[in-house]
Amino acid sequence: MEVILINNQDDFDLNTDEIKTFSDYLFKKLEKEESSELNVVFIGREEIRDINKKYRNIEKETDVLSFSYVDDKKIFGFIEDADSFKDEFGFLTVGEILICPSVAEENIKTYGKDWTLTKEMIFLIIHGMLHIYGYDHERDDDRLLMEKKQESLLSEIEEKFKI
Repeated sequence: MEVILINNQDDFDLNTDEIKTFSDYLFKKLEKEESSELNVVFIGREEIRDINKKYRNIEKETDVLSFSYVDDKKIFGFIEDADSFKDEFGFLTVGEILICPSVAEENIKTYGKDWTLTKEMIFLIIHGMLHIYGYDHERDDDRLLMEKKQESLLSEIEEKFKI
């Protein structure tokens, strides 16, 4: 079970070791399959805007995008499904979380003094992971459920790692 961090932006000097520690902890809470992987990729404003337009038809920057491969059979166009992929190749990438630190940094201003870029990165990773595992916020009841889970996981991280 592994979270793979990829830093493809140079706007911010991120503490990727610290973010990896938090991400690994969260991933182990949500994923039970030992052979699973999750990619977390930090990208710039232009890249996230282009990807948001391509996959969501929204031509603007966003802080986080997530792509779940858990139930999306079209991702596995060359193989029947995720289980077949895991059987053949010995692992499964459950999804990708794309984060734009430049946009995320703007969010910090709305949260107050004790909200740091690292804390925002953790929050966005939690948000992305929950989307990968089927949580959504389109309807009010789903949004409330997702927000409750996000807050619970963030509180757990804050307590465990003293951030």
